[in-house]
Amino acid sequence: MEHKKIEIFNNSQIADTRIYTVSELNFSVKKDLESNFSNVWVEGEVSNCYFHNKRNIYFDLKDQHSKIKVVMFYENNRKLPYEIEDGQHLLINGYVSVYEKRGEYQIIALDAKPVGKGSLLLAFEQLKAKLENKGYFEPSRKRKIPILPKTIGIITSMGGAVLHDMISVLSRRYENFHLIVRNVNVQGITSSIEVCDAINDLCQYGIDVIIIARGGGSLEDLWAFNTEMIAEKIFNCSIPVISAIGHETDFTISDFVADLRAATPSIAAEVVILNKSEAIEKIKELVRKMQIHVNAKLMIGKKELAFLIKRRIFKKPETIGLALWQEFDSLNSKLKENMKALMDKAGKELAKQFKQINKKYIYDKINLNKLMAGNLYARLLECFKNSLNVKRNKAGLILKDLQKNSPLLTIERGYALVLNEKSNKSIRNIKEVEIGQNIKVILQDGILLSKILSKINKKLGLELQDGN
Repeated sequence: MEHKKIEIFNNSQIADTRIYTVSELNFSVKKDLESNFSNVWVEGEVSNCYFHNKRNIYFDLKDQHSKIKVVMFYENNRKLPYEIEDGQHLLINGYVSVYEKRGEYQIIALDAKPVGKGSLLLAFEQLKAKLENKGYFEPSRKRKIPILPKTIGIITSMGGAVLHDMISVLSRRYENFHLIVRNVNVQGITSSIEVCDAINDLCQYGIDVIIIARGGGSLEDLWAFNTEMIAEKIFNCSIPVISAIGHETDFTISDFVADLRAATPSIAAEVVILNKSEAIEKIKELVRKMQIHVNAKLMIGKKELAFLIKRRIFKKPETIGLALWQEFDSLNSKLKENMKALMDKAGKELAKQFKQINKKYIYDKINLNKLMAGNLYARLLECFKNSLNVKRNKAGLILKDLQKNSPLLTIERGYALVLNEKSNKSIRNIKEVEIGQNIKVILQDGILLSKILSKINKKLGLELQDGN
């Protein structure tokens, strides 16, 4: 039989021991962690990344055996040139803390650097992929650069050698060009905004083509042309844009979005306008080739004309008409012969068909039809007479009935018919007339025109006055 062991503690046994609340313990651990791990660098892979309200970023940083929660608040993540995403290999700098409500320890990240790849390069690749998915690089939307623009706009820094080199190239190619230069900072915090404002200014001025130019430099130096702001402004620009940023090996976001990418600013000056001397030489060469071609055509034409003139048909053109008349006579004779043959054939066929007709059968059929028509006529006439007699008898009966009920017979027996003088309607009672009204009284031998002097009600025996 097992015996239970019960131990009872009293307050005196834990009187010297401190008792923590959960909040106190978490707060104490938090202070110790933050003081002992106030500046740590941790390397790992990002997973479960969550961007809360586009401000604070929460994610796990893991390796092959373990993971830790990381939070980077908006004040720090907004300084990153790239976006943190799942799968990135990062080096996180910050301090270890405790989220007291859950009792979970985590890293408060102050900075994050990609491992094996610079942060600017990662930001460049992310923005390039984003804009490519939105269709900003589609060749179908790129506009053609005018061959001979009336006005060229250049956005660059007037303090550098870029503008001088471009003017030299333009002067060599087409000395009477029209150039508008918009001075901007091509490096620094405000350079992206300045370039966008410059594009707006040149569009309002009425430029035919815009060149955005800058000399070479590092990725950091060219970063002003790798922003989403620049990409959207070039994409929505109503004027063709040439991007000439850096050297031939340098590529920026503006190069991909622009209607044309020039490897260097000097090359942009070469492609923006045609070479006047070369164009003149090409025109001269085309004119020379045209003259040679026209002269060759004229020579061939002269030879063909001389050949035709020598032909007999041009010396004696009446031979054409004579030959045609002869052909006409021949065809006419053939036509008459063919028509006569057709007529003879049709006549023979008609005679053959006529012989096959049975005259006795036709005459018998005609006589039979005449006999049947006579019988039908006699039957129709008899029916008509019977129908006429029936209708005549009905009409007699109706006439006798009308005479019997005719008002004229009533008048002949000494009665009279009283009518309204104006409407000629029959007056049936005293209510239909007024005192002083004219009436007609129709008798057997004539009509009396009368006037109502008074009205006497038959039932009441009262003389009715006008209006009563």
